[in-house]
Amino acid sequence: MKKLDWEKQYTAQKAQQDFTKLRVEPKGMEPIELSPEWQGLREKLLQLRDDVFEEGNFDAADSLGYTFDISYGLKIYELLNESIGFTDRVASSDDIWRYLSIKVIPDVVHSRHGMNKDYYYANNRRIWLKSIWWYINLSWDGGIPETFEIIKGKSTDTIMQVVERPGIGYYTEVYRAIMKKYKNYNDRMLFRRVFKLNTARLLTTSPELVEGGIEGYVNELFKLAEK
Repeated sequence: MKKLDWEKQYTAQKAQQDFTKLRVEPKGMEPIELSPEWQGLREKLLQLRDDVFEEGNFDAADSLGYTFDISYGLKIYELLNESIGFTDRVASSDDIWRYLSIKVIPDVVHSRHGMNKDYYYANNRRIWLKSIWWYINLSWDGGIPETFEIIKGKSTDTIMQVVERPGIGYYTEVYRAIMKKYKNYNDRMLFRRVFKLNTARLLTTSPELVEGGIEGYVNELFKLAEK
């Protein structure tokens, strides 16, 4: 797939205007009017959605949830990569996530969250496509099977704790080490305490300089959080 103009400017005001025009019709969502290159991306993202529905038997589900989030998240993470110009810097722009959500695949977002505007553009921390891409990125362990093993069996609360946490930005390698460590836990309160401690300690500590490096730093976070 060719590189796209990922530097697209798509403000919240423009997103709001376009969102109000969306209509759910029997044959799908309208209007969806895209240039050929974006239409190509749309078709690939729709195919991934269809693949996930088939693999997970989601057609029989009353509603979609965390399992769909991670299944589709892993698919789009694999598709949106540096070979087509999609980087962490691009992913840091809410403009591109608003554009993908409203102009490219609003029907996919609708299948997960209906017409709740927060998940399309209105709440920067809740834009669904942005959340699931970053959740996969911050949990990444070298490949899809490995990453799935880390995040399976968790919940949407885990996504919120990882992606929506305010602070000084994402320290990707630390987040990945935390997620890998948390693989064998299922304690939401412990998870929250770990991230609160991490947010506070990063203000004064360089994890790579701690004894044992980032892994040692994360082990210490868990020890403190378990007390």
